[in-house]
Amino acid sequence: MPTYEHVRDWVRGKYGPRYAERRITDLGYAYSVDSQPDAALAGDTSAVTYGNGPDLVVKRTGAVWQFGSSPVMLPLYAARSEDELRRSMAALLPGVDPDRPHETVPQQWSAPPGSPYPPPPPAGPPAYAPGAPASAYPPYPPAGPYPPAGPAPMYPTAGPAGPYQQAPVMPEFVAADVHHAVLVDATGISFDQRDVVTDFTWHDIQAVHHTVRGLCLLVGVTHRNGMFYECRVGARRQARLRERAAQLAQVLHYYRPGTGV
Repeated sequence: MPTYEHVRDWVRGKYGPRYAERRITDLGYAYSVDSQPDAALAGDTSAVTYGNGPDLVVKRTGAVWQFGSSPVMLPLYAARSEDELRRSMAALLPGVDPDRPHETVPQQWSAPPGSPYPPPPPAGPPAYAPGAPASAYPPYPPAGPYPPAGPAPMYPTAGPAGPYQQAPVMPEFVAADVHHAVLVDATGISFDQRDVVTDFTWHDIQAVHHTVRGLCLLVGVTHRNGMFYECRVGARRQARLRERAAQLAQVLHYYRPGTGV
């Protein structure tokens, strides 16, 4: 059974050491490994790659699976046990042998062919000496006298209830074409792709990317488990596309300051 350190060293060899620990998310029975390039993890939205999902590393065996970023594969990444993963694979990928993964994390580090990254440095000595007598460590400084507690702060009491005030209207963004749609509102982001709906709450969203390609508005969501999703919404006119992009930027900036600008 590979340890976290084995997985971390494998990630360093495959993707580089810069964001190795940040790429790894513990799912309980497995690790999810973000496969985006370093530049995308550093905040460069133009470096985001599309179509690739995270690597899924099963803890018990070290098996590594890649399923891509299609919303159809969401049950595979949402599995919470190895048995559940196998059942989802049998339903979605009946031709795939669950005992023959794409690769396996080695329990001793070895660089993949052509890897430019050196092996990780050997572990250093422990920061403390096990079994050392208590006298070997400096004692905590004695606690000084505490100042007496002051009077309790005075808070203004609530005044009489005023007239009914309507709750403010939260901004939202909606864009759709014949097959696809994107919705951004106070609950999160939703993709509708040929009647397959994928919802993301703001709590589950790690990052949001958007750009314009041709006559399409492309919106990408990085889930906190490392999986990346995308949705493309077409427009007939360039002016309409620019208008949508500007509206989306404003709404994203409202819910995630700094995201849409």
